[in-house]
Amino acid sequence: MSVRTFAVVVGLAFFLGGSAILFVTLAVEAPSGALISCGNSLGVGFDEPAASAVSPAYVDICGDLRHRRLLWGLPMIGVGVLLLAGAMLGSRSASRR
Repeated sequence: MSVRTFAVVVGLAFFLGGSAILFVTLAVEAPSGALISCGNSLGVGFDEPAASAVSPAYVDICGDLRHRRLLWGLPMIGVGVLLLAGAMLGSRSASRR
């Protein structure tokens, strides 16, 4: 396997892994056992009135969970994009020689 192919495979793994981290929904379990949906890391699917009806603290908990996921997901996507871009730019410069 060439270095370029390896970079593409690893870049795709990082990109897809980071995307999965961002788009998988989060949930918090209430003391009663009910699951409170926090949406995904981008906030899509979060019903703030429903969460605050159970307890106003769940709005802050969901916000903290989404923030932590963003702190993991965005750098992974960035590394994946950099690896993919490097592999594509490297292939152009190598073919010109």
